[in-house]
Amino acid sequence: MSLVLPTYNEASNVVTAIDRCVAALTGYTFELIVVDDHSPDGTSRLVHSRYGTDDRIRLIDRRERGLAAAVVEGIRESTYDWCIVIDADLQHPPEYLPSLVAAFDADVDVVVGSRYVEGGAIEGWSLARRLVSRGATALARRALPQIRGVADPLSGFFAVRRARLDDVELAPIGYKVLLELLVACDPDRVREVPYVFHERERGESKLSPVEYVQFLRHLARLLRRARSAAADARGGEPTSNPTAPTGDGWGRHSR
Repeated sequence: MSLVLPTYNEASNVVTAIDRCVAALTGYTFELIVVDDHSPDGTSRLVHSRYGTDDRIRLIDRRERGLAAAVVEGIRESTYDWCIVIDADLQHPPEYLPSLVAAFDADVDVVVGSRYVEGGAIEGWSLARRLVSRGATALARRALPQIRGVADPLSGFFAVRRARLDDVELAPIGYKVLLELLVACDPDRVREVPYVFHERERGESKLSPVEYVQFLRHLARLLRRARSAAADARGGEPTSNPTAPTGDGWGRHSR
């Protein structure tokens, strides 16, 4: 499997995150791809100096910024059949990785680490932040029929079968990559496994009011895309979608 860790200014967390991922996947064959947005705190230099001789650890040092774009680039560069996305700030405890891997059945396309199924939880959040998260989740599920069966479609901890992305272009806005993936890939089956979300202990959160605005923009674009696809399916004339992503596909073979 391939793990994708997007980073920006995570020098205080990245070594612990990588070491815990490696320990959690003892006995598994994997690659771990750190996608760093050229962090000024030296995150990429730290990864290179610490893991430069470990063939399992790969580093992509980008000159652009943006969590979603970093995740998409990491997935694009992955080489195994399954790709797992996990934060480097330890809000997604790596010890839950084996639970995601155990759900990799032949008939499953996406596995979601879920805060909102039985056994899942969130630690360290204020009531206000919990309400915002629940409200955003409810809004997304109401707006997009494709995701109504998923309890936690805004999770940042998930795995996807790489083959489902071969003919799909992902261009998410903000940080809700799973939401884009669920709509664009139209997976046949999604499985959710519980995990406990932990608030970060070190470093600064990247969440800001701008991210909430980007989420609403992203949701609106996905809704337009879904309505356009529904109109085409009913036999209407093709509807142009100026916000649809363009590109040349993923272009890699899975192991």
